[in-house]
Formats: sequence, structure tokens, C-alpha cells
Amino acid sequence: MEVSITTISKNGQIVIPFAIRKALGIGPSEKFLVVSEGDTIVLKRLKKERLKKELEGIFSYFSDAFSDEGITKEEIQKEIRDHRKGKRSSYASGS
Repeated sequence: MEVSITTISKNGQIVIPFAIRKALGIGPSEKFLVVSEGDTIVLKRLKKERLKKELEGIFSYFSDAFSDEGITKEEIQKEIRDHRKGKRSSYASGS
């Protein structure tokens, strides 16, 4: 395991130290998922070849969970539409 210290810039940027970038083969323009919980921030490298498989796993998990609870695809789509309508109306009103 590689351990290093870095500093956040005044623009909110964080440099991943060279030794870690080299060890993991991280190059310019790579994408990362950023997750926070409490005072912990986790960067997860997103690789195109893994991303599709990981997203399919997430969608499968939620699909199974909704199915177990008797929630239909149509109900989920209706909730999403209703939520989006509510957001649009609050944006339009300046709220």
C-alpha cells in the first residue's frame, strides 16, 4: 500500500502524488468517482471496461430489491417523472 500526503489548492484541486499515480498507472484525464462519508473522502478510479459491469451490478441489485418489495418499473418511472416536475417548477419559481 502506498501512503502519501497532499494539499488541496485554493481552487479545490487535489494532486494525487506521483508515486501513487506511477504505481497505479494513472494518466491525465482519467475519471474518478468521489464519495464522502463523515470526514472521509474516497476516490474510486473509473475504468471504462469495468464501469459497465459495475453499473449493471448496481442496477441489478436495485431491480431485485424493488422487485422483492413489489415495486414495479412503472411506479419507479412515475416517481422519477413526478420528482423531475417538482424540481422544474421550483427552479422556475426561483425557490
